[in-house]
Amino acid sequence: MYCFQRSLFINSDYAIMHSQTLRSYLVMFKMLDLSAIPDRKHNLGNKGYSQHAMIRAFIVKTREHIEYVPRLIDYLDGNPILAEMCGFPSGKLPDASQFYRFIEKTEHSLFENLLYSIDQKLIEQDVVTLDTFIMDSKPVLAATCENNLKNPDRNLTDKGKKPKRNPQASLGYLAKSPDHSLTFFWGYRNHVIISKEGIALVEVSLPNNVSDAEVAKRLIKKLKKIFKFKKGALFIADAAYDVNALYDFIIDKLKCQAFIPINPRTAKEPLTLGINGRPLCDAGLEMSSDGQWFEKSRRSIKHKFICPLKASKTFAKDYPQGCPTCNPKSTGYGCTRYFSEPRTARASVPRDSVEYARAHSKRITVEQYFSRLGSVEAYQTTHYRLNIVKNQMTIAHLTHSLIALAAASIKQMKKIRCYRTFASVA
Repeated sequence: MYCFQRSLFINSDYAIMHSQTLRSYLVMFKMLDLSAIPDRKHNLGNKGYSQHAMIRAFIVKTREHIEYVPRLIDYLDGNPILAEMCGFPSGKLPDASQFYRFIEKTEHSLFENLLYSIDQKLIEQDVVTLDTFIMDSKPVLAATCENNLKNPDRNLTDKGKKPKRNPQASLGYLAKSPDHSLTFFWGYRNHVIISKEGIALVEVSLPNNVSDAEVAKRLIKKLKKIFKFKKGALFIADAAYDVNALYDFIIDKLKCQAFIPINPRTAKEPLTLGINGRPLCDAGLEMSSDGQWFEKSRRSIKHKFICPLKASKTFAKDYPQGCPTCNPKSTGYGCTRYFSEPRTARASVPRDSVEYARAHSKRITVEQYFSRLGSVEAYQTTHYRLNIVKNQMTIAHLTHSLIALAAASIKQMKKIRCYRTFASVA
């Protein structure tokens, strides 16, 4: 047994060469530039453990889908070469409290800047383009007994009664089931904008009670500030982002495109029109136009239509008895209808075009991206504070960006999204 252990460490290079897992981490850590981050906090208490080693260890935790820190320690303890690659010499690993302290006390901006620097390298190498962006959000379940399906006393109705250990969490729902019922949970949402290549560019984790459209505007501003995308860029999202203010910001202010479907809950019933595109009256007759004008306050052109029997004597000859339905409004000027043709950014989206259908089909890229992060339905966190959840989610995103950068560095461009097999040997 002693000889086996000795030969293992002497031939670590041989082990890395013949292990796809170790080889992939070797490439990833080589591409991970931590020079802007101090390795140790010399001015704070004891010497402690390397910050660089901690970051690499949390990257391992994300890539291996390890849920708990103690399980991460067991995994590294069973893989001494990987622990050494992370930066823990001689197999000496911190205890769980050190890992928890690191992810709690580290400023979120450190992980954000690390993500942006990796993405910037991908852009410079033409791996990521800045002409198409996809927006979406994913639920993040809080670590609370209120989310335990076996808990008969869990609170899923009172929004004011916060979980004791997760006071920043809010009540939301995952998705509608086939019977149209909702699955409620306590937690957060991770909002993200990804490129069409499936790489996260900007993201933020917030409580559930902040709408997708509201967060999207903030993220787009951050995206513009960091990556300087040009006019004409395309933003794709689902119906949750169907809000006039977001269209105005993207189309009118940024001079970009927004391919977002209409949300049925906000759409009005369509006005019944005749063969000439004019509204029908209660009798089913196509009404006559009586002028139009532009309403500046509503940014729309308003059309006035009147009874066709009153507008045309020739038409009225076919109805000697007057209005077929004896509508009391048919006396005098007759009944009138008003039709507003909106001149809004929302109405300018060509939803019936082939271009729209082809472009919006790319939205599946964000669903595939979220599935690589973890469970398809929701991401599970084991932490109790929002600032830790933010760090956890940003580490998850930068891990997948780092995988793409590592794949590109070894000329595996087709495998930038293959987080498990990008370093495999053909």
